[in-house]
Amino acid sequence: MEEKDELQVQVHYALIEQLSANTRRQSKLLALLDECVFECDKNLAFSYVNEAWQSKLGFTSPMLIGKKITSLLTKQDALKLSAYTCSVLDGESNTSLELKINNSDGLANWFELRLACDDNGGFIGSLHDIQRHKDFQYLLTQQQEYAKRLSLVASHTNNLVIITDQFGKIEWVNKSFETLTSYRCEEVIGLSPGKLLQGPKTNLASRQLMSKAVKNGQPFQIETVNYDKYNNEYWVAIDATPVKDENDKVRHFIAIETNITQRVKAEQAMAEIEYNYHSVVDNIPEIVLRLDEQGKLLFMNKAWQDFFQIDIAKNIGLPIDDFIVTEDAQQVRDVLNRYQNGHRGIERFDVRFTKTTGEENWVEMTLTPIKSYNDDSLTSIAATVVDIQERVVAEQILLDAKHQAETLAESKSRFMANISHEIRTPLNAVIGCADILHDTGLTTEQKRYTQMIKTSSDALLSILDDVLTYSRFEAQAISIDNQPFSLDTCLEEAIDIVSESAVQKGLELIFDFYPDVPAQVVGDHVRIRQIAINLLSNAIKFTQTGSLIIKAKCIEFDNNNFTLQLSIKDTGIGIAKNKLDSMFKPFIQSDNSITREHGGSGLGLAICKQICDAAGGSISVSSELNKGSEFIVNYPLSIDTTDSVQREGFSARSKKPQVWIFSGYSILNQAIEHMLTRHSIGFTGFSDINALPKNIITPDAIVVTNKDDLLTAEHFLKSYDCLNKPCLLFIDLLGKTQKAAVPSDGMLRVNGPFKPSHLPRAISILDEQLFHLDIIFTNKKDTAINGQKKVNQPFKGTYVLVVEDNKNNQIVVKQLLEQQGCSVEIANNGQEALEKVQYQTVDLIFMDIQMPILDGISATKKIRELSIVTPIIALTANAIHGDKERFIEAGMNDYLAKPIIGNKLNALLDKHLPKLSNLKHTKLERMSEIWTLLK
Repeated sequence: MEEKDELQVQVHYALIEQLSANTRRQSKLLALLDECVFECDKNLAFSYVNEAWQSKLGFTSPMLIGKKITSLLTKQDALKLSAYTCSVLDGESNTSLELKINNSDGLANWFELRLACDDNGGFIGSLHDIQRHKDFQYLLTQQQEYAKRLSLVASHTNNLVIITDQFGKIEWVNKSFETLTSYRCEEVIGLSPGKLLQGPKTNLASRQLMSKAVKNGQPFQIETVNYDKYNNEYWVAIDATPVKDENDKVRHFIAIETNITQRVKAEQAMAEIEYNYHSVVDNIPEIVLRLDEQGKLLFMNKAWQDFFQIDIAKNIGLPIDDFIVTEDAQQVRDVLNRYQNGHRGIERFDVRFTKTTGEENWVEMTLTPIKSYNDDSLTSIAATVVDIQERVVAEQILLDAKHQAETLAESKSRFMANISHEIRTPLNAVIGCADILHDTGLTTEQKRYTQMIKTSSDALLSILDDVLTYSRFEAQAISIDNQPFSLDTCLEEAIDIVSESAVQKGLELIFDFYPDVPAQVVGDHVRIRQIAINLLSNAIKFTQTGSLIIKAKCIEFDNNNFTLQLSIKDTGIGIAKNKLDSMFKPFIQSDNSITREHGGSGLGLAICKQICDAAGGSISVSSELNKGSEFIVNYPLSIDTTDSVQREGFSARSKKPQVWIFSGYSILNQAIEHMLTRHSIGFTGFSDINALPKNIITPDAIVVTNKDDLLTAEHFLKSYDCLNKPCLLFIDLLGKTQKAAVPSDGMLRVNGPFKPSHLPRAISILDEQLFHLDIIFTNKKDTAINGQKKVNQPFKGTYVLVVEDNKNNQIVVKQLLEQQGCSVEIANNGQEALEKVQYQTVDLIFMDIQMPILDGISATKKIRELSIVTPIIALTANAIHGDKERFIEAGMNDYLAKPIIGNKLNALLDKHLPKLSNLKHTKLERMSEIWTLLK
């Protein structure tokens, strides 16, 4: 029994030792654990804690035994623990609970709590330190939030954002990158941005810089050109920054790229503009400068360097005055002062530059102020400089040449005066004698010869007038003398002068004066007539068969001003097209060969052109070889609106006359109709007199233009039985004599060129037989049948002194004056005239200019010194511009050029001599005065 008990005791001790050993091993194991292990009762009061509590939280076992674990927790965590223990007791939870345990210093640390029920109704638990995990988790959360915010910013920025790994491979791109490059994010991940986006125009140095920076983990900033998915260029400014970890090792690269395409394009455009500007400015031969407000040089183009042969850079900042001659520099300073005082106008002046060689060079400088964009303040001054040295030299040469030309022109004028005198003096005798001889009852054969003398003399005089007229134009001495005159009469005068030549050649000449053209106008009567004569003479000269049509019409009206269009169309030889442009140049003819058929000076058209230019008009020509030419003159005139001008037409109380026109000639018909329309005469045209309708009211007059219809018309009138029988007018364009004839009662034959004056002439001749109406014609030429005024010596009883050294001219002038009733005294020179006027009373003196012993001008001055006021008329063959004024200044009253034309002479007599009636009245007054004295 004892042995059995002893064995049990040994076993018991053995078990106790084994249990004690196990307890020790368990204590050692618990002490080695990093977790805080504890035992507590059901109220969570500690009954055991291991050593880890001291290392982790600073609590020793005595400090915790008997103390509740909730004392180490916050209220919120204590409630969480209470709920957790309930779930453990119920066996519902196998999870852990994260709590904050306050350590001995009162600081909270995160632990993970695990509880299990023991056999005594208490709990066994452990606390695992998770503070570091919580710290990492917090940092990760912060990083995630930061990354989220960065991602949000990157996704909504217009800039391109690229994130790469440490090797530069793309990890992420934002939406702006996708939009600009057309690449999606998933397409580019893992690719190198350089290989993806760079292209042929990407700068090699830029590529190398970016590659080196990525390789060395360095930041970089650069501007480069990239290419999108479709190879379109765009420019970006890249700002790349490496992202490093705590060990300073590169983990990522973040690149922010700004799209600068528009800026680069604008800069390129500006650069191109600047390049083009400099290219243009540097290739301008003139100097271009920019100055500041004080006149210092800010910019010069290449022309400055070429002009001064000096480096441009050395002149920047120098005053412009340094390059200008001292006495000229003040002009620049004055302009700069005005600019500084607010003046902003462009200034232009001439100054002299001083070259490096010391040579002076004239230039034209133009200064233009450059104002601020925002206000009127001066920012700079633009200057252009033009080299005018050659122009200045040329101007001086021209001045010298002008002086020489004026001297030559004066010499030429004197020469022309002498030539004029030498030619006109004998020509005056030839023409005057021919005129006198023609009216002395010669035979028909003799009259033919005298007419040939007159015609040839007129031709010679015309050539001389052309030369003299052109010499006046060449000396710019042309003047337009606008006076009231009758336009239709003026043009008919030109036609009368050339009509004989036209009739002799068998040419039909028709003057169509449109009814809307004013008859009474203000203009230069002589110049218009001269144009018409020249053009008509040319047309007749170069036309062998056919017709000449002269039309006068209005092309525009402006109040009382209008433009006369005068056209002269012929059926002559025409003008070659290559000669048309030179037709109005002097001494030019369409046929200059030595075998040419037509003569002339070649000045007529040049004179017409000069007159038109001086009056503000124009002249042109159209022509075709062998078909004819048409010259058109546009000449400005004014309507004569003076009250003294009476208008032509029938009186208001008279009924309108009616005229029948039988003609197949449309051009002539139109001219006749225009003539009748002007005088408010009704008319009816018939192409064939045989087609005349029966039982119609007959007209006041019948106009026939065809010889074949003349007999029919006469037969018609003979068979017409009425009190007021119509008159018959026959217009014969080719009638050899231009005098109107009355072959029978009530019939008038008008020969030669058709003119508007035919109507008043017909009325004057047929008197009451034509129209039986009252008509008013004013300002018309004399309408006598022979075209000449019948005067009966209107200046009888007057005494005229003719001072002339040429015997033939003495005879001519004396004869012409005596035909007007003048008593004529002759003086052979100025000295004789001076002696005669001192002892003899005369009413008028005709004074030649060039005479021996005492010339006309000197004689006139001496006569005026004697207080003799007798009118003196210069009688000269010079006919040079300026002579008339010179004669008037010497004391003369008027001027008459040789050869002497009868109507011009008569006009002067009418102007300066008393007529017969006035003379008689004067004599009666004198007799009355004498009788009074005798009483």
